[in-house]
Amino acid sequence: MENNKNDDVIRLGDIFHVLWKNIILLAAVTAAIFIVGVIYTFGIAKPQYAAEQSFVVVVRDSATGDMGGTPSATVLNTVAGLVTENNVLAPVAEANELTVGALRDMITVGSATNSGLVTVTVECGDSQLAVKLANEVFDSLNEFLADTSIQVYYKCAVVESSPAMEAVYVSPNKVLYLAIFLLGGLVVACIVVYVKEFCSSKFRTKTDVENYLGQKVVGYFVDDKKANRRPAAGRGARSLSLIEPDIRTCEPFNKLFTNIKYSNVDHPYRIIMVTSSQEKELKSSLVGNLACCLAYNNLKVAVLDMDMRKPVQHRLFSVAKDDGVIEYVDGSCALDDIIKPSSRGVDVITAGKKVINPLVIIESEGFKKLVGELSSRYDYIIVDTPPVLACSDAAAVSKLCDGVLFNISMADCKKKKAAAALECLANVGAHIIGVNVTKAVADKRDDYYYYSDSYYAPEQNEGVPSEGGKEQ
Repeated sequence: MENNKNDDVIRLGDIFHVLWKNIILLAAVTAAIFIVGVIYTFGIAKPQYAAEQSFVVVVRDSATGDMGGTPSATVLNTVAGLVTENNVLAPVAEANELTVGALRDMITVGSATNSGLVTVTVECGDSQLAVKLANEVFDSLNEFLADTSIQVYYKCAVVESSPAMEAVYVSPNKVLYLAIFLLGGLVVACIVVYVKEFCSSKFRTKTDVENYLGQKVVGYFVDDKKANRRPAAGRGARSLSLIEPDIRTCEPFNKLFTNIKYSNVDHPYRIIMVTSSQEKELKSSLVGNLACCLAYNNLKVAVLDMDMRKPVQHRLFSVAKDDGVIEYVDGSCALDDIIKPSSRGVDVITAGKKVINPLVIIESEGFKKLVGELSSRYDYIIVDTPPVLACSDAAAVSKLCDGVLFNISMADCKKKKAAAALECLANVGAHIIGVNVTKAVADKRDDYYYYSDSYYAPEQNEGVPSEGGKEQ
């Protein structure tokens, strides 16, 4: 695990792949925001109209006294500034039931020094009002100048050039607004997809699992969408949860077993414990089906159900639950009495009756003796244990096993929980064989085996309630 947890590198190819994988979400978010833009542009945003009133500021010639000289910058700027003064705007605002501040916000004044032209633009939501206000502001300015000494001081006059006649539509720019909403929707959609994928607390790919946990993925089972649509098996149809002896269903487990077998050739794994970080990760189904696969290959295999709190294997293999590990340890049953042959060629040793503290049984000399006797009789022993984070049973059982196959459900398992579970196993010296992934999403980029019709259909194949009514 080490530092790989925090060293997830996002490649450009990963980004494009994630966007394509979430193309429906991407299109949905973009379309939703674009529709909001359409509603806002055509239904909410108020149209704005602008009317222009232009006039020329001229000065009296000092020699002849005639009007027609070009005003200085000072004169021009003074007249232009007077347009938005309270004395000019107040009469217009009062006549049109507006505040001076609101009227001032509607007005834009521009001037050209070389020509003396001043343009007053009034923008509002009513085209007729915009024209009316533009003309009235000009009239108010003329009246104000006539009553002051400004004309005398600067020797200037305001000459009307072009009165406001018709307002023009200026906003909103519908094409621009729609383009912004479309582009903004696409950006937001990309962010949503990015957060969903790269900031998720769950694993995305096989590589993600290996990099984060620092363990090799030895099995990778793709969720079967077709099987998920089939009706779930009834409570009595437990055998449907186990694979049949044919090439199609056994091949993935053959590959898993091959990876386990050659993970440590010098010290073969014969007693294999299977566990997970939490419930509903298909751990118990993996135990049963891996055992069936070995039995179909003419290997002598036993399933040892050490999930004493919520045992499942007796239901998967349709054998009696009574007389199991508990009875052997307390001396009420012999070894041959607790071994239950199944129709799949797998011998099942059930948990037996319930006990208050299973850890006492696990750490007893009787249990150690049981594991020793079973190892002398069978080629392989597959041990089912509770999730690591649920209780300390799995950590205790791992001490008597050759290796631990850690199972995670890509659809359910959270990264931190998986890492915490592996750390618990490492603390007791458990030897991790590798990680088996269930409920994975098909990804053609991963260089691992896939098959489209997996036995891993959550509603059907793992639909085996435990004693507590929950799936394992």
